[in-house]
Amino acid sequence: SDAIEKALPIEGVNGIVYRNGSDIIRTKPRDILADVNLLPLPARHLLPLQRYRALGMAISMTTSRGCPYQCIFCIGRKMVGAKVRYRDPSVVADEIQFLATLGFSQINIADDLFTANKKHCHAICDEILKRNIKIKWTSFARVDTVSDDVLSKMKAAGCTAVSFGIESGNKEILKTIKKGITTRQVEDAVNMCVKAGIDPHASFILGLPGETPETLEETLGFAKKMEEIGLSYGFHLLAPFPGTEIRDEREKYDIRILTDDWSQYHANRAIVATSSVNRETLDNIVIDWETKFKADLDKMGARIKTGDASEEETYMIVNLERIIILYDIMMNELIEKHGSWLSLNQQYSEKDLIAMLAERIERATHHPKDKILNSLNYVVEQGTLNCSHRNGQVEWAWAD
Repeated sequence: SDAIEKALPIEGVNGIVYRNGSDIIRTKPRDILADVNLLPLPARHLLPLQRYRALGMAISMTTSRGCPYQCIFCIGRKMVGAKVRYRDPSVVADEIQFLATLGFSQINIADDLFTANKKHCHAICDEILKRNIKIKWTSFARVDTVSDDVLSKMKAAGCTAVSFGIESGNKEILKTIKKGITTRQVEDAVNMCVKAGIDPHASFILGLPGETPETLEETLGFAKKMEEIGLSYGFHLLAPFPGTEIRDEREKYDIRILTDDWSQYHANRAIVATSSVNRETLDNIVIDWETKFKADLDKMGARIKTGDASEEETYMIVNLERIIILYDIMMNELIEKHGSWLSLNQQYSEKDLIAMLAERIERATHHPKDKILNSLNYVVEQGTLNCSHRNGQVEWAWAD
């Protein structure tokens, strides 16, 4: 900011990349910030928080920076450094206390490894309990950094779920990617979460070095075994980002990168192959999993129609349908395009105006009117969508 305000040459600013004509200029790396407590709070007021809240999304924060582990597929270490730097637990609790006032149902603690330092984890939980902060939260962890006492304290402080990166059920692949965990540690971590009353979630990465049809079957079998004791999981496909060891040494790891189109690096479809496993094989596993997931949702939907669904199933389906509709409305700017019209009748009730808006949106989408109406009622009740009626003009707009 000093360079911009004082019109100084930006090539003297470390840690940036910029264009000079057709050239891409990269300046010298910036020193790692040793004391993360010097950082201000994120400028969340610059984001459309009301829309995120309307979608039922969690609000995120961090309590530390850095990751000491050396997984060959991960870009996180390159982005935040290898040395872990911790924020003061009381400052962390201040931020949690503030976020709890914003109307979000959950906070996502997005540290690479919230549980990496037992003392830090305990101290934050103690601050939450001391202040009696009532909000649900989740975190990421490694299976070799959780314990009964840490998970019990996290549960008491409001943690509802922990997400693990398991990556593979094959021990040789785990060694190759330098994950540093064992399948026994995975099983122990899942059991400890269940015992503490915390939902364990996990991600597996398919297409890693050494992947074969046999190792894929081993991973699928291990995932199902863990599901039986309480783990929910999903699959990602290897995305070899620039700067990762797996990309820089692809020949060594027998990885063939199929595209450099960065828009395809979303980890939901294969962009790599090994000498034993092609793109189609990897895609088919994920497609089968997606199909099964959709079929399970369809069964829940059928049970709702017959009145046989549980309260949890009903909430899940209704909430998912609402998120899909509201996301469509937001991304296609349907409120901005169809949320205003001339109406000289000042006597319309809010209910009437919502129904009129639902009719206009129905004509612009494939969603049923009753579900659009339910979604609009939800965001109006939340206060995230507001209506004004002035000078004969109806104006719907998202809240700031």
